Parts: sequence; structure tokens; C-alpha cells
Amino acid sequence: MPFLMLRDGTRIHYRLRGRGAPAFLFVHGWCSNLAHWDAQVRHFARRHRVLAVDRRGHGRSGVSAAGYSAAQHADDLAAVMRRVRMRGAIAVAHAGGGPAALALAAAHPERVRALVLVDSRIGPAARLGDPGDPAGAALEAIAAGLERAEGRAFLRRMYAGFFGPHAGQAGSQALADALRTPLAVAAAEIRSLAIDSEALARSLAQPVLWLSVEAVDQAALAGTFRRVQFGQLVGSGHFPQIEVPEQLDAMIERFVATQGTRRSRDAQQES
Repeated sequence: MPFLMLRDGTRIHYRLRGRGAPAFLFVHGWCSNLAHWDAQVRHFARRHRVLAVDRRGHGRSGVSAAGYSAAQHADDLAAVMRRVRMRGAIAVAHAGGGPAALALAAAHPERVRALVLVDSRIGPAARLGDPGDPAGAALEAIAAGLERAEGRAFLRRMYAGFFGPHAGQAGSQALADALRTPLAVAAAEIRSLAIDSEALARSLAQPVLWLSVEAVDQAALAGTFRRVQFGQLVGSGHFPQIEVPEQLDAMIERFVATQGTRRSRDAQQES
């Protein structure tokens, strides 16, 4: 069970499997953990080097007094990638893990050659708690709900709504995992989503695959990312990696094939 001890004393849990380029990095979302990528790890590790990480405060990684910003998560991910000598990876991020992946690609471009964003969102900076800013008001309302005495029940009700009617046991397990997340971490993570993720997206040179379970404004996203492709998953709730993994895997594979990614040792090792 590999861990990396960071300079601030936080232990980051990760899982490394497989061989072959391009490498893959899987970044989970809000109140999630690396096990929610198990289907993808099994699939892609047959021909690729695959890294999945528990972000700080989640799964088996430690909680932190240093905060839970996208920039902090990006630095954590880069530190693990340095540990395992991984460069030029395809970074696949779900939902609330999207800002961390965007920040990683922006701050550490040598680590990320392309991005896959799964049912995520981007937007301008939100003003937390401002009734004149719907996004900021909604984020603060969620964080405040988590901080109330009945915060655990609030989290259960909210998270249960993320899964489609056919999620089955995998969805039930993901919900149980979410409920083990410290409420203080859950609230801090929600507030961290107020960052200007749109500006991060505009700064990227890497190609992007945007996957969603509902229709999106493709024109707006195409005007934000320099190079972006789109895909829509069918018959899934908010967790397609759990609910329809075969669809998700096929779309990622096709995206990687369209990039003409060269398989080489340089994609896996530090120069």
C-alpha cells in the first residue's frame, strides 16, 4: 500500500499498475477516492502505466491543515508523479477533481499531455455566499449544510442523488465511501470550487476530451479550450466510471488514438 509523505506532513495514498505509454493519471472527485476508478485501472493497466491517487483528505490519504485548494491538490499530484517518474500522462478527472487536473496541467505541463474531464464543470470565480452570484450562493449553501449538526444526513441526501437508477451495488458502495469523508474536508472542498476554473481552462495548450452525462454548451466550451472534443454518455448518473465503465473506457481510448500519442520511454521516465 504505497504512500508518499509530503513536506507538510500529509500522507498521500496512491496505486500504480501496468506498463506502457501513454501513462494515465486518474483523479477522483468530491468525497470520492481512487477505488472509484477501479474499472478504468483494470482496463487501461493491460497496456498502459496507470496511476490513481487519493487526494488529501479523501480515501486513505491524510487530512491536512494546509487547505484543499486546486493548486494544493495539483502540487500533491505532481509530487506523486515525480515519485513514480511519470511524465506526459493522460490526466482523467471526475467532477470536483477537474479543477485539480486543470491546475496540474497549467502548473506542471510536462506531467500532462492531454486531459479527460468527466462530468465536470468550469466557470468564472464565484463569490461565496453572495446572493447576487448564483454559483457562489449555491456553493456556500452546500458548505453551510455540511457544517450543521445534521451535516452527515445532508451529505447522504445530496450524494445519493448523484447516481442513476441502475447504479446498483457499486453506487451504494460509493455512497458509503463518501459518508466516511470528514465533513470539514467536504465543506472545504466545496468552497474550493469557487476558483476561476475558466481562466485555468483558457490557459491550457493540452488537448481536452469533455465527457458528460447530459448535453452541454459545446460552443462555449470550444471557445474556452484551445482544443476540445466532446462525448455524451448514455444511461448513467453522475458517476459514469462506475455506472457505465465500458462506455467511458471506449471514449477515452478513441480520444487517445486521435492524438497520435507516441509510445516511448520518455512518457514514463524523467529525463
